[in-house]
Amino acid sequence: MSKLSIFFAVCAVVCQSEALKLPDYITPCSRKDPNFNECALKHGREAIPRLLKGDPKYGVPVLDPMYVPEVSVEESGIKITARNFTIEGARNATLQDFRVDFDKLIVSIQFMAPQLDFRGKYELSGKLVSLPIVGKGDYNATLGNLTAKYTTQCNLTKQGDGRTYLSPQDYDLEFDPKTASMYFGNLFNGNKLLGDAMNSFIAENWRLVLDQIGKPAYRALGMIVHQILVQVAHKVPYDELFSDTD
Repeated sequence: MSKLSIFFAVCAVVCQSEALKLPDYITPCSRKDPNFNECALKHGREAIPRLLKGDPKYGVPVLDPMYVPEVSVEESGIKITARNFTIEGARNATLQDFRVDFDKLIVSIQFMAPQLDFRGKYELSGKLVSLPIVGKGDYNATLGNLTAKYTTQCNLTKQGDGRTYLSPQDYDLEFDPKTASMYFGNLFNGNKLLGDAMNSFIAENWRLVLDQIGKPAYRALGMIVHQILVQVAHKVPYDELFSDTD
């Protein structure tokens, strides 16, 4: 589990003081409704613009732009850390699918965003698509026309108030941008010749590059969805979040 996942999971438990009703801008759907997924999609589309603005009562911070303190990944021969970065553009995303498997307690959410912009600090070292790379400095990236599918396994837990709550665990994010541009400043300790050559290589091979070093972006993007679900689910009891009435 990433540092971000741990932080928000702990915060959701520690910050919970009493059970809350769903906010008035979220219309509940009954889990007994045979058309639950359609209901959830309709009302999810209505609620997301409000949730992205943040809701202190439910512990949801402003999510567009979203600030991320740090995400690190080390695998496939490379170590990359992104720090103090922002993600902007979620407000223009479209919710495409919202499904809950109540038997397995799996929540799946799919959305499409025309453009997401990432800006912040990075540090990386290792081999990128078999080429040696090292750098530390500013970076920016723009992902276009991307489709993402968020999936989380949940548990049901009884809290101190005797009520049962949905408890989302860690999550996966499938991610498919149609276009991407990336720029890393101060590569190779500021060697302009090598840095320009590497940035050109990245521009020409962006999909291969994202496959190797895109996980920090994926984790951070998934956290936008995860924060909303975790914070609301830990404050609104399960039977009110997904009622059992017809």
